[in-house]
Amino acid sequence: MNRWSSSVSVLLACARHQILVSVRSWHFYAILAIVQPGVLLLVTLSLPRRSQVTTYYVSQAALGVLLISFWSCILWTSANILRRERMEGTLASCLTGVRDLRLVLVGKLLGTNAISALITMLTVMTVLAALRHPVRFDHVGWLVVGLLALFLSGLILGVGMASLFVLSRFGPQLSGALMYPVFLLAGLLTPLSALPSGIRWLSWGISLRWTKTFLASTIQSSPDLPALGMVVILSAGYAIVAAVAFRRFTMIALREGTIDFV
Repeated sequence: MNRWSSSVSVLLACARHQILVSVRSWHFYAILAIVQPGVLLLVTLSLPRRSQVTTYYVSQAALGVLLISFWSCILWTSANILRRERMEGTLASCLTGVRDLRLVLVGKLLGTNAISALITMLTVMTVLAALRHPVRFDHVGWLVVGLLALFLSGLILGVGMASLFVLSRFGPQLSGALMYPVFLLAGLLTPLSALPSGIRWLSWGISLRWTKTFLASTIQSSPDLPALGMVVILSAGYAIVAAVAFRRFTMIALREGTIDFV
């Protein structure tokens, strides 16, 4: 019991620390959690005729924008958390400290993902309120379950990508390269039917595609539980890849001592 409470304390302390650090990087959240979702939502709602902007359409657009912002924040924070530790000279002490580095990393991702999700939700609600567009979700309970699954999957992806990005000098560049292809392949704002049939199958391996499908099913129809199951299965696969990447990263750092030269 003490071990669990101690781990939770570490997670919360790291999350709080990362939130305080994020205050100094307000421009990052201003772009990815305010400007980007605000502009995307305004554009998406202005494209069709007014008669076509139904409650269902608005709810779908709000979900797509929310997922885009969430993925963007995961990419950029994952690329920079361990990289910043290395630049500031604290990575070695984190690796050899009393607390497991995974707890520290998950705690920091928890803090930055939580604050980005909160700001994005406030942005989306503010834009919809200003435009007087209502949203509707018939299955609020399942909507919450889907958002929790999204958040946990994001933490797993964050750990894996942070471990991979710190092994490369081009973490930020890789983040940029992964951003828009995932937007398209997951069908967040554009339908998958608009993609060439030769690459459409790639979306099966992207949890955001199934998260969008499940969350969209909570609007007017019965919850798409198979889609939620795909989110869980893919997240488990991501967890295995993340564990392998983290093990590789720590092996290079502790055994070979070359992580600072990558």
